[in-house]
Amino acid sequence: MWVNAITGGLFTSELMEAAANSKDIGSRADTQGDKEEEVMYDWSDGLDETDDSALYFSPEAGNVVFASALDGWGFGVSHFAELYSKKLGIRQEVLQRTLWGNFYLNSKAKRIFRGATAKAKKPLFVQFVLDNIWAVYDAVVLQRDKTKIEKIVGSLGLKIPARDSRHTDPRVHLAAICSQWLPLAPAVLAMATSHLPSPLQLEPSRVERLMCSTAQSFDSFPVQTQQLSRDFLVCSSSEDAPTIGFVSKLFCVDHSMLPQNQSRPLTMEEIAKRRAAVKQRLKDQENLSSTEKSQKEGEEDGEKREEEEERSVFLAFARIYSGTLRRGQEVYVLQPRYDPQEMDLDNPRLCQDDPAGSSSLGHVGPGNANGVGADGGGGAERYATKVKITELYILMGRGVVQVESVPAGNVLGIGGLDQHILKSATVSTSLACPAFRPMSFAAAPILRVAVEPNNASDTAALSRGMSLLNQADASVEISLQATGEYILSTAGEVHLQRCLDDLRDTFAKVTLSVSAPIVPFRETIIPPPKLDTLNEVISEENVVKLAPVNPLLSEGERAEGEIVTVQTPNKACTLLIQAKPLPERVVGLLSSSTALLKALYLTTSSSGGKGQVLLSSETLEKLKKLRRDLEEGFSSEESWSEFSDDFLGRIWGFGPKSTGTNVLLCGLSEYRRGSVWRGVEGGREGPQGYHHSVVYGFQLACQAGPLCEEPLRGVCFVLRGWNFAASEGGETTGDKSLSEDTTPPVVKTVAGSYGPFSGQLISTVKEGCRRAFQVQPARLMSAMYTCNILATAEVLGKLYAVLGRRNGRVCAEEMREGSTVFSIQALVPVAESFGFAEEVRKKTSGLASPQLFFSHWEVIPNDPFWVPSSEEELLHFGEKADSENLARRYMNAVRKRKGLAVDEKLVEHGEKQRTLKRKQIAQLLCTNHVSFLCHHLVYMSSRILPFLARIC
Repeated sequence: MWVNAITGGLFTSELMEAAANSKDIGSRADTQGDKEEEVMYDWSDGLDETDDSALYFSPEAGNVVFASALDGWGFGVSHFAELYSKKLGIRQEVLQRTLWGNFYLNSKAKRIFRGATAKAKKPLFVQFVLDNIWAVYDAVVLQRDKTKIEKIVGSLGLKIPARDSRHTDPRVHLAAICSQWLPLAPAVLAMATSHLPSPLQLEPSRVERLMCSTAQSFDSFPVQTQQLSRDFLVCSSSEDAPTIGFVSKLFCVDHSMLPQNQSRPLTMEEIAKRRAAVKQRLKDQENLSSTEKSQKEGEEDGEKREEEEERSVFLAFARIYSGTLRRGQEVYVLQPRYDPQEMDLDNPRLCQDDPAGSSSLGHVGPGNANGVGADGGGGAERYATKVKITELYILMGRGVVQVESVPAGNVLGIGGLDQHILKSATVSTSLACPAFRPMSFAAAPILRVAVEPNNASDTAALSRGMSLLNQADASVEISLQATGEYILSTAGEVHLQRCLDDLRDTFAKVTLSVSAPIVPFRETIIPPPKLDTLNEVISEENVVKLAPVNPLLSEGERAEGEIVTVQTPNKACTLLIQAKPLPERVVGLLSSSTALLKALYLTTSSSGGKGQVLLSSETLEKLKKLRRDLEEGFSSEESWSEFSDDFLGRIWGFGPKSTGTNVLLCGLSEYRRGSVWRGVEGGREGPQGYHHSVVYGFQLACQAGPLCEEPLRGVCFVLRGWNFAASEGGETTGDKSLSEDTTPPVVKTVAGSYGPFSGQLISTVKEGCRRAFQVQPARLMSAMYTCNILATAEVLGKLYAVLGRRNGRVCAEEMREGSTVFSIQALVPVAESFGFAEEVRKKTSGLASPQLFFSHWEVIPNDPFWVPSSEEELLHFGEKADSENLARRYMNAVRKRKGLAVDEKLVEHGEKQRTLKRKQIAQLLCTNHVSFLCHHLVYMSSRILPFLARIC
């Protein structure tokens, strides 16, 4: 079973990693920093001593259910083992072990032997289980033999309703028999109760992972918070235990499914009242005028629309870890950003029944994917709300049952929290409880579209619908751009179509206009190429300069080389900036360590005025390992040898958002600011001067590159120089003055006319980074999907043709043993993946079905500004070079969508005359140019008539 193979692989890798980490720590302690000593690892350590038998699925272990959801039956091996132990007189434990496997029964000796296949005997599972199930299917579905059916029903002791037994569809009759003989729900529930761990078996390490992130130390929480871990472990439902629960998501149900809204028979008094109301309504309509009737109809339509909007009700899916949640109980709803360290636990200040403090969850704010207000100010008070529980439900399949209380260890549905929870939240009676970490999903929302209503008057309805969709779907992301566009981010085409259907039919109920998919790109730089497009060596002898490499640069910027010089508007500060590509290994490390970089940023920045975040020992070890890996990655590249002495100590920041794959490096010889690693080393050196302005300008440059305003990736900006202009006293402040907290006099005198000097420095650094990026060979990076396809040999050619048209490439191909099916693994650009699955199924007649998963970012080899520059390229491509440039096409498409300038000629030869035939002229006059000619006739007559009047 492939599930067991995956489970075993994960368990083995986790065990090996734990053993390797423990040995690595011990070896470093023994050698006391001796890096030259080699450490040998025994990867078999711990595998022989560890019992992994409970990890795997096996019918004889009793953790497998054989089921058919279509026909409504299900069973485990224990069910038939108990049944036949009474008939055969064999112990149930023996049948439990032998009912699945290569065993057979000797009916004379009434003993079970091994080797059923070798002796041509029926295995026990076939003889006692499968033959009986097949007999039911054969009698009911295939033969439709009523005599056999009655005999089977009588022997099993079932009572089948006459309506099901007389039904024309045999599947209905089969489902009625199987659901009574082998009911599915009890089989699954019994399996869950016997094998799933009890809430009382919660491990302390899991409690700490629930209550705090991996980057934060549990010991840094207040004492009241640390004491709550005991309540988690005890899982008590007593009155004294604090109530703690976690809401993982919100789900939408129809209001008629709730018990209080289900239909019931009307009493005679209610029927009489309804009849009187109808008679009164008809009598009032007869006395109304036509105008009043239309107004009345409009009001009724509005009421019907409001009733339809209220048909969808959101329930919070939650689990109770401690205490008992009751109706009418007042609890705190804690948002994911809530931190008990920032809350005054002795004197809390909260607003009663105020959704999430000062932020409204029903509105999607500009620039925020989660729909909360864009401002991030305020303390912990704005992330905690005190609410009253009004509705509690136990989830029973598709329906719900209303209850008064739910004890610890259960899952439930909570009503009335949709105005206080966006996606996930923590429910607790204590403000000392930290907010649980939000849910994480493997499928990242990478497919984005812009959505707008066809009718502008439906904008408010679309806004409400988008907010409801954001709450109902935990894996969707919705944002409102500064331009007023609603951006819907989904995990794929199927997910996108489902979200759009929900918007049209359930949440917004308006007709929508959906843009073409918005494809994400990244911008990067590469080392200067040594070969041209024809694989010829680029040299000064064969290069013919026809056009600038980058038309976005001015003539002065092209001549300044790799190091760019920029000045602040007041000419008081001059910066020298250089852009260099990062090694691929370093980019991979930074990309996979986003959480660690975020923890590193939190340690070096103030946290709400309450000091800095304390990291756990595990996180500190991971950060130190990341630093060692980064040192190895940089030291292996010769181009970074100039920074060999404490290279990582020169890093000022990562970007964008302080956790990206771009680096700001200090290349000044006489000054170095405290690096980002001082939190790991134990230092607490604070920022001085205008370094925050430089880092912030670097962050802005990384968020939008110069090619098409897409984020940068894998770029290192080196600050080569930073000089101030001469002051009034004639002294020049150089690099040494940057370590002081004093501002040069020239900055104080001139800054007023150009605004604050820190703002000037931010814009200057941003512009300098962009110009330094542009003087390097720039490339676009495309998001790539890993495509797994199963196909037969007959359709391989058609499949490869589709991959070729989509700019994909095959990475691996192998035939599965015992079959004629090929397993193919390929890479497909996300920009070319829209409609890919449908085209594959169409071209292969359904014999191939692809599965797409986001893989990585890949550099597009084409230069978006490429023109023929060598003699060989001129001979091969010509001066115009009309061949398609994939990178340029992607770049121009993104720039057009964003309203940026595009270097394209609408009219290539404006002086060339266009000759048309008479038929074409008549066609143009009849279709498009009638209004144009009429306009010009009116214009000419208005100019000629005054002239004729003067002559007369």
